[in-house]
Amino acid sequence: MGIFICSCFAQKTFVIMGEVDGLKEGTVISLMKAMGSVLSEVTKDTVVNGRFKIEYDPQNDAVENFSLNCFDDGFPSLGLRLWTKAGHPIYIKGKNNLVYTWQVSSDIPEQKEWSYFISANKDLWNKFQQLSVKRSSLVKTHFYADGSTEEEKKAAKTLIDSIDKQTDNYQYEIYKKNIALLKKLPITPVRLEVLRDVANLIKWNNIEEFRAPVQKIYEKLNASLKNSADGELIALILNPPKTAKVGEPMYDTLLTDLNGTYYHLSDFKGKYILLDFWSFGCGPCHASVPEMKEIAEAFKESLAVVSLTSDNQEMWKKASDYFKMTWNNLSDGKENRGIYARYGVSGIPNYVLIRPDGIIQDMWTGYGKGSLKTKLKELANLSID
Repeated sequence: MGIFICSCFAQKTFVIMGEVDGLKEGTVISLMKAMGSVLSEVTKDTVVNGRFKIEYDPQNDAVENFSLNCFDDGFPSLGLRLWTKAGHPIYIKGKNNLVYTWQVSSDIPEQKEWSYFISANKDLWNKFQQLSVKRSSLVKTHFYADGSTEEEKKAAKTLIDSIDKQTDNYQYEIYKKNIALLKKLPITPVRLEVLRDVANLIKWNNIEEFRAPVQKIYEKLNASLKNSADGELIALILNPPKTAKVGEPMYDTLLTDLNGTYYHLSDFKGKYILLDFWSFGCGPCHASVPEMKEIAEAFKESLAVVSLTSDNQEMWKKASDYFKMTWNNLSDGKENRGIYARYGVSGIPNYVLIRPDGIIQDMWTGYGKGSLKTKLKELANLSID
């Protein structure tokens, strides 16, 4: 009976065992869970004699996506992608601090599919990670460091721009190779992620030569893949929707709150409407919360603040509880693929001010302390003072 109980207990967890040469004693390795576009730490271990061991109970029997990250100095911003399942151990080997290309041994098919693309581009990814480490060091020690002179910041900015150009070039070479590999393989959900990453270079880096091959692969996808989150994102890149503009009627769609109550933006017509596009993983969004609370209460008779998250349901609930949000807190359930795309949101926090008659008055991105009050006073003559 004792053996049976131990066996059942072991099946409830997965274990990650790592052996990496050259890691400092005490280096912290974090296991991060993917909650939509946000990573949240669930557990961690400390490196001893080049080894670490992480055990986690996922509370289910599904294949899930995690990431191993190290946030110490000298590590790249990229984390090691992992697919996990209770009862399936994972073994990791490495020879340096370049986490993204550590070798993963696992019997999970999704992991093998992903690792194939990483291995095919390992040298390029290693160069990319080395530049990531250099960039982070420049940002920390010069660009944003207290006491840095304007000349030092300017010099750091020049170096950072140069690094960004180099990493763009490495990404181009990586995804050029990946699109060639994808042409030879059946598309699965994991390979669809790779295709999505290639498509993103069309959107963000204007690499138009990728459009035709991405389109050709996309057209052959089955309905399930086309209707997945990654499939919808690829479709939006290939066929961008008409976006709402200043001076035009607001775009409206079905929205819900965390209780499942339905809303439309038209429900708030008759007042000014301030759309607040946000995510829990966005630092400036965090900074904006006290001011958002203040204006939502101060102007409640003439202004409806409507926050629209790009997070998935789990992270949205967690973030809403954390911030104790009392104003209109809604989602279309599409993360960044629905109303976000129709308002052309490419960075957050993003704001849209809509007049009481439903016409868009202004749109802007970014937050600084007091900026919301300033905008509302300037655009709608709403002032707390």
